[in-house]
Amino acid sequence: MSDVRFGDGLGAGFAAELLTEDLTDKRRALLGHPLWTGVQAGTVTREQLARFAVQDAWLIRQIAWLDGTLIARAPNSEVADLLVAKLTPKSGALDGLIAFGEAFGATRAQIEAPTPIAGCAALTSLFVYQLMRGTFAEAFATLAASETVFIEICGRIEAPLRDRYGLDPKALAFVSFHDALDPIGREGAALLSRLVRTDEERRAVTAAVGLLYDTEKLFYDAIVA
Repeated sequence: MSDVRFGDGLGAGFAAELLTEDLTDKRRALLGHPLWTGVQAGTVTREQLARFAVQDAWLIRQIAWLDGTLIARAPNSEVADLLVAKLTPKSGALDGLIAFGEAFGATRAQIEAPTPIAGCAALTSLFVYQLMRGTFAEAFATLAASETVFIEICGRIEAPLRDRYGLDPKALAFVSFHDALDPIGREGAALLSRLVRTDEERRAVTAAVGLLYDTEKLFYDAIVA
């Protein structure tokens, strides 16, 4: 019986039926990244996980601006309502991450005032670039693909974090809250499929998701470097 409680069975990844290229290898590079396979094996150090918490805190602190900007660009009320629905489960993300980071030795001060390292800064820059210069579909796909792959990662590492690293429910809350984003993410992929109508738009969304996967890998690489 699988220990994966949520996020399992996402198939080829976010909006795979919409893409014009098979991005499975890029997605697998994230799901099978040494950071996460190391968590599953219990070999990633507590210092590395503390570093992840501090760097992810930088990204989480950008959520309000990123999501707010995307909502403002929504083409209709149905899409805007979906994006707004994601804000409630995300509202406790930072508090959960503080507990997660403290469990691995990061201090509250470090998590509350993070300085991004190169991989984290690159991922932030990509989000901002897509929101400022990309189409709504490209920006939506970039943010949603990032969330979707991390939902599946969380589903894989929740049990090892509990069983191998001894995290209690409070420290695990940052991981388990992604459970609530899973169905919203699936609905978002379905909505995007209705918004993207031409082959050119599909190619642009594919390029955006592929770039997201590549940049997300830089972030994870920086954590274990």
